[in-house]
Amino acid sequence: MPQFPQLWEIEKQLWTGPAEDYDKLMAENCVMVFPLPAGILSRDAIIETVKMAPRWDDVEIDSVSEIQSSETTVTLAYVGRGLKGSDTYEAYCSSTYVCTDGDWRIVQHQQTPA
Repeated sequence: MPQFPQLWEIEKQLWTGPAEDYDKLMAENCVMVFPLPAGILSRDAIIETVKMAPRWDDVEIDSVSEIQSSETTVTLAYVGRGLKGSDTYEAYCSSTYVCTDGDWRIVQHQQTPA
């Protein structure tokens, strides 16, 4: 059983939810690393890139790991499978979250295609 189920819900929302969700779920200094052509993106570029990309219908998350490095910092690692119609995408992923004023925000995300 995951120790941080709310973070896994946020993670799924980042795959499948509307681009507008990113604004409220990301820390101000968030950085994400995607396969090319996206590459390394900071907050504003992340939001613009997500707005242009079709969202996944669903995501399957397997091989989960949670690492709590402090009371306010948790890193998730997993295999994610994005599903959109008959299209699929599989990647090894990690995301780091920080808790500020009781709200968890993603500060880092990385994907390596499987």
